[in-house]
Amino acid sequence: MGTAPAFASVTEAIETARAALGYLAAADAGALPAQTQAECLQALEQNDAIAVAARAGFLAAFTTGKGYSADADYSVRAWLMHKTGITRGAAANRSSWPPCQR
Repeated sequence: MGTAPAFASVTEAIETARAALGYLAAADAGALPAQTQAECLQALEQNDAIAVAARAGFLAAFTTGKGYSADADYSVRAWLMHKTGITRGAAANRSSWPPCQR
């Protein structure tokens, strides 16, 4: 992993990440050589690990600061379900990670 590129804001970084993933999702993977497919799979796995670390940091800060209460939710789990549309089980898994934050 190299140095992180400079972005003007968190929003710009998120939009760039979404655009890059959108490009890959729309790509005709079957038309690409096996080597390119393999490189893409490896990079996506690495990016998933980075995304988990980023999510954990933001979720910990959001939970500690009780950011969910601004939307009248009583817990981060309820906020995750209402605002992101994930299931109760997925919200439970996310809101309890990392374990040391509980």
